[in-house]
Amino acid sequence: MNSTEEISNLVNAIRKGDQKAFKVIYDLNHRKLTAYIYGFTKNELETEDILQETFIKLWNSREKLDAINSINGFLYKTAYYTYIDKYRKEKREQKILDSWKYKRLMEAIDEDDEININRIEKLKLAIEKLPARCKEVFVLCKYEKMTHVQIADRLDISPKTVQAQMCKAYNLIREKFKDKGFLTLFLHFMKSVNSKSQKIDKN
Repeated sequence: MNSTEEISNLVNAIRKGDQKAFKVIYDLNHRKLTAYIYGFTKNELETEDILQETFIKLWNSREKLDAINSINGFLYKTAYYTYIDKYRKEKREQKILDSWKYKRLMEAIDEDDEININRIEKLKLAIEKLPARCKEVFVLCKYEKMTHVQIADRLDISPKTVQAQMCKAYNLIREKFKDKGFLTLFLHFMKSVNSKSQKIDKN
């Protein structure tokens, strides 16, 4: 079932809220679309997340489908721009953060070791006092280096909820540190945690 007339009939049915027609469109396109998305993400969980959001956007836009010449064009463009919105921005921000992180860590080398130890203990305590769900998300992200999509899949929550919990964690921790050196300290602490984790894994 892939003639222009048949596809047109399916689109018209979807516009009227026909879920069976929507499923047919899904069945006709999801495998090739999955391969297309995976070409960008190289990650199965992220690919599935974008695939689902693409078809959700298709359903939510069903009343406008008469203005779309190609249902395939809509699906592939939507998948691509969803990827751009979700991950390219994140990668740019990560690149900037990595550069900034290195500079701040170099500045931290000359700081008094005893002061750093006291601050790190204070930071550990702040993390321990985070709300349960907030702490769980924070630990998975910062200690186990999981992506937001992976955390969402493990905890059965949405990636937006993961992001919200991370923002909440940062804000709660920042409240405990009024000095300008907080972020430098935080990054230094996370580096030490990751270093210890790697040594444990090797042993």
